[in-house]
Amino acid sequence: MTILVVSTVVRWLTLSATAAVLGALVVGVFVLPRAVPARPAKRLRRWTTAAAIVLLLGSVAELILRTQAMAGSSSAALLAGVPVVVAKTHFGRVWLVRAGAIVMLLLLTSRSSRRARGAALVLAAIVALTTALTGHLSDWGDLTPSVGLDWAHVMAAGTWTGGLAALALATAGLAGPVWEVSALTTVAGRFSRLAGYCLLVAVLTGIYNAWVQMPGVAAFWTTGYGRVLGIKVLVVMALAALGCVNRYGVVVRLGAGSPRSPIARMFRRARLIAAGPAGPRAALPARFVTYLTAEAGLAVVVLACTAALGESTPARHAVHLDHHPVSEPAGPVRVTMDALHAQGGVPSNWLFTPPGGDVARGRALFSTLQCYACHTVNGEGFPTPTGAGPDLTGMGEHHPAGYLAESILNPNAVIVEGPGYTGPDGRSTMPDYREHLSLADFIDLVAYLKSLRE
Repeated sequence: MTILVVSTVVRWLTLSATAAVLGALVVGVFVLPRAVPARPAKRLRRWTTAAAIVLLLGSVAELILRTQAMAGSSSAALLAGVPVVVAKTHFGRVWLVRAGAIVMLLLLTSRSSRRARGAALVLAAIVALTTALTGHLSDWGDLTPSVGLDWAHVMAAGTWTGGLAALALATAGLAGPVWEVSALTTVAGRFSRLAGYCLLVAVLTGIYNAWVQMPGVAAFWTTGYGRVLGIKVLVVMALAALGCVNRYGVVVRLGAGSPRSPIARMFRRARLIAAGPAGPRAALPARFVTYLTAEAGLAVVVLACTAALGESTPARHAVHLDHHPVSEPAGPVRVTMDALHAQGGVPSNWLFTPPGGDVARGRALFSTLQCYACHTVNGEGFPTPTGAGPDLTGMGEHHPAGYLAESILNPNAVIVEGPGYTGPDGRSTMPDYREHLSLADFIDLVAYLKSLRE
């Protein structure tokens, strides 16, 4: 449980830092006017640099946590394990690209030229892509529409949530003496439109992600993943509502929007009924910043929910555990030769049953073969998978030992169609381990899988 909490916190920090970098760069390139006042521009550069440093440290922490789960927590094990993880795992290869992009980004954040900020934004988009490549939707493979849509979700959500914090930082306490009302009006209008587009993309791609990960509406209250997702949806709705209030209650009155739009007129009437006449126009800049700050606070909660989802078993896997397996024979099956021949050469309701093995040795083999790179096993302390593969949590309760044995020895005997089970060629994603396992190893590995319980 401690490892899970630490992993969730680290993921939350890296997601928050990614959003902060994306939002600050997008605000700097597309929202702020070319003649940016010196103080807001300097704030944004410092903010971007600080966020990039946190992002790099968080990425290093993720690598250490994964290596620790694979090789152990001793210094010697970590030093020996890190090169192996980086060189021989999908996560490690993606991590190298991510680390390189962050380092180059850091070199550009101190520069004030528009070209440098544009190049830094491209690098931030690459970092966002690595987030999608190590997420749950990468079960379908790297070059798939699912990963592309997840990337769009990360970009849109990061730009929106990170932009809130960046713009609040750029305008806090400076609306009067530094930002002229006309300049602030332009900035508010630009960001309001950008936030609207980002919200649309984030909602549409989020609906797709939920459709893929959630097997049904009931999963919202029957699985841990669904409950966290439900909380995230509620917070996003609150964030969108607050943004709507800011846009149609403040930005429009600043002159950055059309007061004649149906939504603006409807909002104005509702405000008159609920709160009476609006306050003085001179207070609008400060109110705009206050709303931005409140929205940024809710965005932090959204990112925390996203981090928890990233460390949870997707509902599409969790519901697979809710079924009744075929009963295995409790002891030797006794049958006459005549009955055996009459029943087609096998006893009635026959199941292949491998002999018992060494569970502890089987777990060690599971780790040595790096099966955790593709398979989740809750409660075992293995790192979050970075490759495609079904969740093995509770497999011992839900499949007979013979089926587990066949899945290892001949994975294409039964091909389960779906992400994590089949590759682009339609065959099982399970590697061939015949050259790596002795018969004793095979028996011990099956014994370990059979020991897995909820």
